Amino acid sequence: MKKILILTASPRRDLLIDEQIAKKLKELGNETKIAPCLREGRDTVLEYQPDVVVVPPVRNMYSRDFCEDIKRFGCGLVSRHTEPSCDWPDYKAMNQKQQSEICGLIQYYVDSELVWSEDEAQILNRRGAKFKAVSVGAVGVDKYLNPEYKKRYKDKAKFKKKYKFTNNKTILIQSPWGFADHSPDLRIEEVDEFVKDNKGRDRHLDMIEALHKELPDYNIIVTTHPGVVTKPYIQRLGKLGIPLDTVSTSLELMLNSDILIHAGSTMAIGAHFLKMPAFQFGDVNLKDSTNWWHQSGKIMAEMSLNCKNPEMLAKLIKKAEPKSNINKEALEKLREGRYGIMDGKATDRAAEIINKIEGKFKFAWPRSTHDYSQLTILQHPSKAIADANCGICKEAFGIMRPEYKEMIRVNVANVVKEAELVNKIMLIFEPVRGTYCPHCGSRFMPVMP
Repeated sequence: MKKILILTASPRRDLLIDEQIAKKLKELGNETKIAPCLREGRDTVLEYQPDVVVVPPVRNMYSRDFCEDIKRFGCGLVSRHTEPSCDWPDYKAMNQKQQSEICGLIQYYVDSELVWSEDEAQILNRRGAKFKAVSVGAVGVDKYLNPEYKKRYKDKAKFKKKYKFTNNKTILIQSPWGFADHSPDLRIEEVDEFVKDNKGRDRHLDMIEALHKELPDYNIIVTTHPGVVTKPYIQRLGKLGIPLDTVSTSLELMLNSDILIHAGSTMAIGAHFLKMPAFQFGDVNLKDSTNWWHQSGKIMAEMSLNCKNPEMLAKLIKKAEPKSNINKEALEKLREGRYGIMDGKATDRAAEIINKIEGKFKFAWPRSTHDYSQLTILQHPSKAIADANCGICKEAFGIMRPEYKEMIRVNVANVVKEAELVNKIMLIFEPVRGTYCPHCGSRFMPVMP
């Protein structure tokens, strides 16, 4: 029996998926634990001491360093992608910079990398890494096909009571996602994108206000993407008496609603599997978007009928039947490309691969980011000596670094208080007859690295 720790990227989005993976791992004879990855991940690894750790995709230096620490502890390591990526047509249409970003700008090592589609696995395996990316299918779809979750979360009477809804039907509105709300202070160089996102959000809020007037016989509830600043929504929705839910999962909200409105969201796929009509208002897939995912004509913009104005949206909602209205051709393109298999068994396939990974936790002394070097005891010899080569005879030799000489000067000055004497002592470290190669005596010296 192995101890397996699953670190969740975004509990609101990924916890239900990780629960399904953990359940299958237990059926295969393992002990499992699920915990948040961000901020708590390192502490949980040391506390739980797992044999195998499952982490979110490695996107930055912090997560790369975290993975290195996990391997130092002897653990098996699996990276599970939380979202779908590009397919071959997407990849081939990208410029070189975008392709580099897809394949990763930093090097890292895991024992296996679980991705959604076969296209994505093939693209990532071009990196030449020592580990393989393996496609398991659309793990994000599994929660919508899980009958246990429907029993756990579907309770429309309780849901309506919670929000004091009095009408029979409920409209769930997913806000558009954009950098206008998500850390705008970090997007200084993208002012144009920032302004467009602000306009998109305001149009969405105007649409909600219009529906509130056009459809008095419907309940309306709004949810935002994780990380989006909610203040603009609270200000507008509060005046209308429309609740904003930023805690519940998309599955729970959709199970207790009747109609979905989105701005080009993958929630349209979830609505399809829940036999729920979905409509698109606005389009995050802007014509001049710089993001390959959000470009006009991309599949996500084709999933649902795109309504141009609130009046059109209101008319369609009144006529909507309790069934999926997804564009099946677009859905099939996603199945063949970005998403991969959508059969509700992707989490089982992921668990079966994780189950094969070997590891055994062993304590390793934590690495310090501080250099405790002393004049005669150096963490890295290169701190004192730089490698060089003679430009004439080509032989290699070493040169004392100027900054190391300065360290010596400070040390000498702490012992010898007279400045003139310190200067005389430091002359010991200067060349007696000028600089020359220690091998051939040539005075042709290269610039020190």
